[in-house]
Amino acid sequence: MTQYFRNSIFLILACLTIIGCEREPDSGSSESGEKDYKYFLLSALGSWPNTVHYMTATNDLTKGEMDITKEGDEINSKGTYSYIVKNGLIYNYKTDQGVFKKFKYIQDRLTTVKEVPFTYISDISSFVWIDDNTLVIVGETGDGQHIRYTIFNTSDLSIIRQGEIEGFQPFPNAYNFYSLGAMTYMDGQIYLQYSFRDGKWLTPEYYNFAVIDYQTFKVKNSITDTRSSGVANGSPYFKTTFTKDKEAFYYTCFPRVGAGTSSIYLFRALKGATSPDTGYQINLTDLVGGKSLETVIDYIGNNKMVVLYRDPALGNTYNGRYAIVDIETKQLVRVLDELPGDEPYEQGMFVKDKKLYIAINTNKGGNYVWIYDLQTDKITKGMKLPDKISGFARFDKLYD
Repeated sequence: MTQYFRNSIFLILACLTIIGCEREPDSGSSESGEKDYKYFLLSALGSWPNTVHYMTATNDLTKGEMDITKEGDEINSKGTYSYIVKNGLIYNYKTDQGVFKKFKYIQDRLTTVKEVPFTYISDISSFVWIDDNTLVIVGETGDGQHIRYTIFNTSDLSIIRQGEIEGFQPFPNAYNFYSLGAMTYMDGQIYLQYSFRDGKWLTPEYYNFAVIDYQTFKVKNSITDTRSSGVANGSPYFKTTFTKDKEAFYYTCFPRVGAGTSSIYLFRALKGATSPDTGYQINLTDLVGGKSLETVIDYIGNNKMVVLYRDPALGNTYNGRYAIVDIETKQLVRVLDELPGDEPYEQGMFVKDKKLYIAINTNKGGNYVWIYDLQTDKITKGMKLPDKISGFARFDKLYD
């Protein structure tokens, strides 16, 4: 009897061991993963409006694999992926719940650190950091006829101050709503693109540029620039501008459908100026041979930036190409044609220490991180990424 009992216990333990070995890791396990990460990835599965987004993270993009069947967290229920990221923390305005949230990704879980009620703007149209703990967000009211700002102390999500920005140019005939672009902060001033639109989202054949006093949020100067229509997309979903060395603001203009042109321009405003630098412009569309540009650019360093465009020579899909542009000579340096064709989503790349990291969603050879080193002009393959997805909604660093 004793021997039978011992054999039974042995069989039970053996079965439990086998079951435990075969079970996939629990993506919601609070014991898995690291307490802090340097980089994160949002993988999108399914088609809109039924897309599900999974977050994974790592501290080394040069090797290993991200596997959403064994790690990560589904983030749809926690907020949108309109993420503002700083110092390892993620900020998000969940408009349907009327809350502004602060997250940290800990041990494979997107964890809420703090949230506060917030409904002052309809959504975040643009944002800028003043310092490590001071965040300015700007957006329209629900009727689209007022532009408001809020300044958060991100250490505790308290509101330092908020109000309506005063002094914009009046609405022109037939255009009764604002269309906000991107903004930056340099030396006590906010620089902001804006335009107007009608009820069908058509815009005038120009855009506006405002210089705003940070202390009062009153417009000091506003000009009309007829070199292009449309504005950049300044929301956290996209990256269509950059500020170089805190000395110059480089921004794009994306004309609306029906504007009569599809050319995307890069302009700039210098610190201390009251208007854009009218002697500076690059027709980015012309530089890439008239092909269609996506809404993402970034500054790499050494006067070089990266753009993403669609190359029909690669087919109707998986045809994303990355190109390096010199912002001083205004010339195309080269296309990164060593890379496989990408099917981009929104923000699938970032820059760290003069290296460009790209999460490429391809239909040939699997998905990987690809790393372009500006100093050596070389490209290397890094971490393995999830395959068979809709795209990478966000690939970014958690620390500057």
